[in-house]
Amino acid sequence: MPRPRSATRPMHVLIFGGTGDANRIIHSLQHEFGQDVRLQLSLAGRTSAPSIPDGIPVRIGGFGGPEGIIAHFKTEKIDLVIDATHPYATAISANIAKACHAVAMPCIQYHRPAWERTDQDNWIMVQSIEEAAAVLPDHGTRALIASGAKNLHAFEGLEKTWLLVRTIDAPRDTFDLAYGEWMFARGPFSADNEIELIERNEIDVIVCKNSGGKATFGKIEAARALNIPVIMIARPGGEPVLQASDTETVVQNVQNFLDEH
Repeated sequence: MPRPRSATRPMHVLIFGGTGDANRIIHSLQHEFGQDVRLQLSLAGRTSAPSIPDGIPVRIGGFGGPEGIIAHFKTEKIDLVIDATHPYATAISANIAKACHAVAMPCIQYHRPAWERTDQDNWIMVQSIEEAAAVLPDHGTRALIASGAKNLHAFEGLEKTWLLVRTIDAPRDTFDLAYGEWMFARGPFSADNEIELIERNEIDVIVCKNSGGKATFGKIEAARALNIPVIMIARPGGEPVLQASDTETVVQNVQNFLDEH
């Protein structure tokens, strides 16, 4: 049920999304607060046919840095910001945090929990996609590259490692896939489907980011079942804003802000 608020207008909340997490947060806020909040979704526009919740205005495209974000705050009379972008979208998250700090805008960053390694996992931890590409030839000859569409140029020139590069859309940056093939697909991917894909393509190593969540965890389960190494690109840290690791905490923080204002 919507919770009462005595303010003269609804609280304006800008949500930076592009993830399933953002959509779940939107649904929860709509359910909990109803007309007490006005939501706006911001998408970078990097993927085609994004999933957009019904009944919410959407802004698509970049802002041109913190200054552009601040200008949008003023134009739309934003009261609160929720950063629910991908855990590895560090550039936009940094700009969001800078903009919010500059004008004392309350900001909640949602960080879904990272996957945790178990005794059954064989993870090779690296700090960047460039490091992942550098060590890849030491761990396999047929690789599933499931690290997203950015910075794929790091894998150019790996003449002895066949690459199955899986992305949602074609990368915007030039990438010469001389030895391998593309696969365009959008999750979720089940463990059974991932096992079938790995076996059919004789994959012996996976490269991915520790994105967390359930939608793409199937490849981790598949690697575990087939005893295949995973070159895991480490999760970046959060920004110096209020952090939340689940939807319930986001909702509670929004309620706290409503109560205080």
